[in-house]
Amino acid sequence: MLKRVLLFGVFLGAVALIAQTGGTGVFRILDIPMHSRALAWSGYLVTQPNADVLQSVNNPALLQSTHSGKFGLSVGSVLPTVRTANANFAWQGKNDRKLFKGDGKTQRYMWGAFAQHLDYGTMDAFDAGGNAQGQVSANETNLGAMLSVAIADRWRLGSQLGMVYSVLGPYVSNGVYANLGCNYIGRDSVISFGLVLKNMGTQVIAYRNAGREPLPFNAQMAVALSPKHMPLKFHITAHSLQRWDLTYDQYVDNGGQIDLNGKPVVPQEVGFGGKLFRHLAIGTELALGQNLGILFGYNHQRRMEMATSERRGTSGFGFGLKFRMAKVDITYSSASYFPGQNSNQFSLIVDPARFSKKRNLPAHQNSF
Repeated sequence: MLKRVLLFGVFLGAVALIAQTGGTGVFRILDIPMHSRALAWSGYLVTQPNADVLQSVNNPALLQSTHSGKFGLSVGSVLPTVRTANANFAWQGKNDRKLFKGDGKTQRYMWGAFAQHLDYGTMDAFDAGGNAQGQVSANETNLGAMLSVAIADRWRLGSQLGMVYSVLGPYVSNGVYANLGCNYIGRDSVISFGLVLKNMGTQVIAYRNAGREPLPFNAQMAVALSPKHMPLKFHITAHSLQRWDLTYDQYVDNGGQIDLNGKPVVPQEVGFGGKLFRHLAIGTELALGQNLGILFGYNHQRRMEMATSERRGTSGFGFGLKFRMAKVDITYSSASYFPGQNSNQFSLIVDPARFSKKRNLPAHQNSF
């Protein structure tokens, strides 16, 4: 079954990559973070071992046995009047497989399912002549399932298959996609590495009077560090690897500056360093005890492309607060897209086993 799922995912990826240009595409719901931790970390969470089941929606290879039976819920606002709600659940397969030949170890498949809804709200509609046509609604829904399994002592491989459905007033479209990922956890969980290929698929039914558009394919790679005897964790992501130049405008805005001769300053083209750092997003976590943590993140591309030269504010930065209660784990985060407009999200992890008895888990897997 695993081979069939992965082969189908590779097939969808090949179809998508033939005609796809990175950084553009339809169904932007696929770019919206489904997890508060990911939002605080500038929208990305590719590798970081812990018992938070919601992290598996970012990379299916993060789905592990400690997530079995857990529920994850998130609600938030992307922009004013634009709301999002997400849900995730994981369970362990019944059939074992040999992990390594001859050593007697076995590994069960891990399964998961998720749902995501993005509501753009209602808006006034007008025809070509400017005549009022009442109100229309717009929303998008993303549904999918995932599977992960260990392929070596410290490596896991995962795959997601999903369907996205979009309603923009009278215009309707849908598509299918696959995500493929792998994750490595080093000895004592000090370092981990992840790679994910996201949104490999195709638009099945295009919007009325429009041609098919590519899905927003994104290749991401990340390294996470959890130094021993330190209350800090670090997560560094290189995103949009399928496309080198992520600049919206090739030239740096000079803000209308005038030189000593009274002539406008000629804008300078974005250099190698500027284009390189647009691929990087950084996340950190400060643990204040076993049940409380603070999250910080920075997305250079978002700051360069969304902030204005007159008022940059906190564009590109994100923060979050997570804490563990007796039965649930709660995370709140906020990320600034441009001055005065933040995206906010609230996540809740429920582990039914904690309502009955405690499970003895390795320290890195029990961290929240």
